[in-house]
Amino acid sequence: MNSHISKTFCILAIGLLASAAVADTARAPMDWSPVRTNDIARWKAERKAPDGVLVDRASRTVTFLMEATGISLSEPTEFFAIGPLSDRSYESFGVTVASPAAIAAAVESIGVPQGVAIDPFLARMWPQGERLVLTATPYGATNAAPLALSDILDDKLAKEEGAILAQPLVYTGGARDAANRLLAATNIPCAVFALYGHGPSMLQLDGRFDQSSTYGRFAAKKAFPAGTLLEMRLAWDGTTRVKARTPTITADNAGDVLRSLKADATPGSDLFVSPSFDASVTLAHAIEVAKAFEALDGVALKMNGAPDGQFFYKAFLPDPAWRDRKGRLFQPFEIRLAADGARSFTFVEEDWSGDGLDPVLKPKTRPVADWSELPTCLAQTGEQGAKVTVAFVYAQPETPVANLTPIIKALTPRITTFYVFTE
Repeated sequence: MNSHISKTFCILAIGLLASAAVADTARAPMDWSPVRTNDIARWKAERKAPDGVLVDRASRTVTFLMEATGISLSEPTEFFAIGPLSDRSYESFGVTVASPAAIAAAVESIGVPQGVAIDPFLARMWPQGERLVLTATPYGATNAAPLALSDILDDKLAKEEGAILAQPLVYTGGARDAANRLLAATNIPCAVFALYGHGPSMLQLDGRFDQSSTYGRFAAKKAFPAGTLLEMRLAWDGTTRVKARTPTITADNAGDVLRSLKADATPGSDLFVSPSFDASVTLAHAIEVAKAFEALDGVALKMNGAPDGQFFYKAFLPDPAWRDRKGRLFQPFEIRLAADGARSFTFVEEDWSGDGLDPVLKPKTRPVADWSELPTCLAQTGEQGAKVTVAFVYAQPETPVANLTPIIKALTPRITTFYVFTE
């Protein structure tokens, strides 16, 4: 969640940022210019791969050429591979010769299904896709043994978090536009393989790695001079492991659904679940079911997103401390459905005009005849309300969840996050 910062802290932060900018000019974004142009041309000719990517359908492998950026062992590495149009070579291990789109097309041409990209706004926190093994061989080196990812990168948290670099990668296929074109082909940072949860990146580590907590975790394990050419090989064993399930929860089938999912969670499979709640499910029951899913998430299965028009399961598990307006870091919109069916919308205005470090809260509540009026309510909250992307929904425990889901339709995509409280 975003937070409002006191005026004093803002002034200090601006000063610190300015100092950091002066000290970090050497690491500013910069375009990459190929170093080994003659060798790149020779590789393309030898491999008969003018786009810089080679497909072998028989062995289910894709090989693409990449130049090392020369990033030092002490510098944080946020990307293992970026495309040639990227300006992030200063924080990437290598730059591919081929476009990200060409690499993605090659991977899918050997039969790998397009997966599902990470998207926090759609509550898709897990990279969803089939597993690929990545190895690297220095171009031109005689009898060189292929290098695993763990031979190239160092993971500072491997002992505490596990050897993630030794695991196969997940092919999500990366975020696409309405025409199914890969965003990373043209949109900065043009990631081929980001080392944190980044939706446009077609390749992801097999887990949840948010950018802030992952920053600084990975770095080059040994020095590769800038321009070192590597043949990167992606291999798929042909096994489809992803299972995507969208069970519908009713008032009396939660136990059966959980048992069915347990049976689906076979060794070697990746089970992704996005449940919906039918008209018979009350808010109180949805909360209990959400608790069960919370216990299973990341253990037996992976909770990934929600069907259109449905709340993500975690919406039913808000932090109780958020009920206290004064203790919140910021003020979400508040939407209420009373026991008598009355609807209301509350905008908690924050008045920062005083001398104190905290704002004066000025709640403004208005009745709502129909949920379709909510966009108008939001539009009338002015500049302050325009920055709010979270809504808290309040209702009685016995309220059917179906009475609340029209709020999602009315406010999406203007509101990206919902939490539901009982009153």
